[in-house]
Amino acid sequence: MSGMNLLGGKHRLRRGGLLPVAGILAAVTLSGGGALALAGGAAQAPAERPTVLEKARYFGQCEIFLLKGKPGSYEALVYNTTPLNDCPPAKFDPIDPKALAQKTGSDLAWKNPRRFWTMDRLTIALVGEPREFDGLLFNFVARMTMPPKFTPGEGQAGFAYQPTQIRRNSKYEFLKGQPVFLLKSPDAKTWVMQTYTTHTDHALTAADLPILAQRLKLPTGWQFKAVTLDKDLAITTTGLAHIVPDNLENMYQGCFDSVCSFDPWK
Repeated sequence: MSGMNLLGGKHRLRRGGLLPVAGILAAVTLSGGGALALAGGAAQAPAERPTVLEKARYFGQCEIFLLKGKPGSYEALVYNTTPLNDCPPAKFDPIDPKALAQKTGSDLAWKNPRRFWTMDRLTIALVGEPREFDGLLFNFVARMTMPPKFTPGEGQAGFAYQPTQIRRNSKYEFLKGQPVFLLKSPDAKTWVMQTYTTHTDHALTAADLPILAQRLKLPTGWQFKAVTLDKDLAITTTGLAHIVPDNLENMYQGCFDSVCSFDPWK
């Protein structure tokens, strides 16, 4: 797949380039009945496959969350279409979450609406082989504990501005001269937009992102601004990522534990 052209050559995919971390991510094969533990567990996790998507900015993608547990304490396996396809709505929209939960042996399946990456280069560590859900291919990319207030009907808007955590291996690269879209939380942490979506605001486009503050309902103490980078920004995650959605379900990653090469807000 090295050098493979996606979507007529606009987005380029290659393998390799992620910092090696053994056993951070692990898959749970719900349909097969076998469980693979995190590092230190009894079972050996499958090898990670670092994959780089060049020209990732505004590349379309969507996710399936397969959940175990009960309301308030769901554990999720996260499957993403990147870089297999750009999540064509004609294939993603018909997927029935209730039927998918039954097929996979999950307590619940949830569709994370189609969204678009906002970095220029994306490196993700994939685990295992792609899975097909109702004719659409997905890669296993992460596992996470869902926020206590998560409900499928409200989606991520139901926990807007409530930080949560996800386990993954990834590297987001935002290049010099390109815009980044930032939140500042009351504790002075900077959050960098990683994806935007038109699911809540159907009229939202990439051209609107620099003035997104006009559309956001920012809680007291939260701020938004767009910045044009004067040097490359990298966000490198080798385990735990801190993430937060806004009220339009756009998603941001926090600059915690030195994952950001510098603070772009300053």
